[in-house]
Amino acid sequence: MKKNNLYLPLFLLGLLISACSKSEFDPKVDGFLTEERKKELLENVETKISLLQVELNGIYNNNIRSQSNSGETFGLKAIHLATDLSGLDMVQQSYSWFGFDYNFDMWRAEYARTAFLWNFLYKQISSINTVLTEYFPEVPSQAALYQKYAELKSLRGIYYYYLINLYQHSYKGHENDLGVPLVLRPTDAKLPRATVAAVYEQLLADFSVVDDARYVVTETKTDVDKAVAATYLAKVYAHLEQWDKVITYTRMVLNSPYFTFTSMAEVQAAKWDISSPSWLWGYDITQETSTQWNSFYSNIDNTNPISYAGGGAFKSIYSLLYAHIAPTDVRRNLYINRTEAPTIARRYPQLPDYANLKYVTDPRFLGDYCFLRLEDPLLLYIEALVEKRELSRAQNTLTYFMQNFRDLSYTPTATDQASMREEVRWQRRIELWGEGTSFFDFKRWGLGANRIQAGSNHVYAIDVPAGDRRWVYQIPIGEIEANPNMVQNQ
Repeated sequence: MKKNNLYLPLFLLGLLISACSKSEFDPKVDGFLTEERKKELLENVETKISLLQVELNGIYNNNIRSQSNSGETFGLKAIHLATDLSGLDMVQQSYSWFGFDYNFDMWRAEYARTAFLWNFLYKQISSINTVLTEYFPEVPSQAALYQKYAELKSLRGIYYYYLINLYQHSYKGHENDLGVPLVLRPTDAKLPRATVAAVYEQLLADFSVVDDARYVVTETKTDVDKAVAATYLAKVYAHLEQWDKVITYTRMVLNSPYFTFTSMAEVQAAKWDISSPSWLWGYDITQETSTQWNSFYSNIDNTNPISYAGGGAFKSIYSLLYAHIAPTDVRRNLYINRTEAPTIARRYPQLPDYANLKYVTDPRFLGDYCFLRLEDPLLLYIEALVEKRELSRAQNTLTYFMQNFRDLSYTPTATDQASMREEVRWQRRIELWGEGTSFFDFKRWGLGANRIQAGSNHVYAIDVPAGDRRWVYQIPIGEIEANPNMVQNQ
């Protein structure tokens, strides 16, 4: 019988580039790998794990890669910035990249933003489905293999979390609305949109790996470990308004010995480095992996004169949000205030009041990417306590965090559930400014973006009520034309 050897280039196994596996694995693999040889490697647990890491590295690397030649498609952080600008808390001082996002106009089907969101997220999901199918015909029993299996399932859950909340309103009241197609196998194609409820069922199924003891928190901050997955699962339950579950999964993260909150000194230093103790998940940007001008920091670091932000498209905090930062809070000095902090302002004479200094980084665009910090699950945890009317516990937890890590003089003033809810939301918006959470929080809170209030510093005045169609992206034209089963958002 004639034997056919199919040779696979290694880049098809996970894009073996400079940021691949940090350790070489045995047996040695040359530039090409036969299907027969690959099958042999997969029969050994150690080499199978090594090959899985190569696959995972390809997925992680694509999280920060430029997806086009434009200056606004740099993977996951581009989603964070685009959605933050499509809201209330971030101001863009002049037109540049992300200008249509700031104008609340990039939701339309014919625009490039929705094509980027859809194609990037489904490309990641497609890669994951291929790896799951090839490497895991069944759930693995070995703990080391289960860690990789759970990592892949959690990554898929993360991408679907973004998809469902970009292309539909939040869960409550929209359970039977059309969500997004559930592509779960490499052979799936031209699928219709599943309901919001069905997508959330899949989210819970993918994130169910969090409950398995074999899935653990690791010291590595570049991978989606149990802490990252548990945080996103808590976000899912926050949309479902199942507050007991939010508490369960945020506490799972908060009780981990691997992380600590960002200190006051670290906040003032505005250091964006993956070694930061509060980071749960990030990416180590180097000269080899930097996307230069097509990057997050090029669009948000106001102090870099060769960046888009530093060139005049300054990113500033919403003035009425800034007003809720106490004068004794270390975060207040992360934004220009010529009256209160003239010494800081004189260093940056080109910057207007409220311009952010939170993202002052290496001028060579070498600041690391932070996808998730410990403060996110902390504030979700406090929010859940408030919704369960455990007000004393919520207030004590918030006061501890504020007095020890943000404002020595912080004094709680909320006395009932409504005022405590408002306080926690203000603090979440302040703490996570520019980190890609506000768009999704506003949707689940049922809040609109009213930029025309008195005292607003927004340069594009607009009022986008909660539930407005501009909070939901349309399916890209290319998908509508290619998929006869696709139905458009209105």
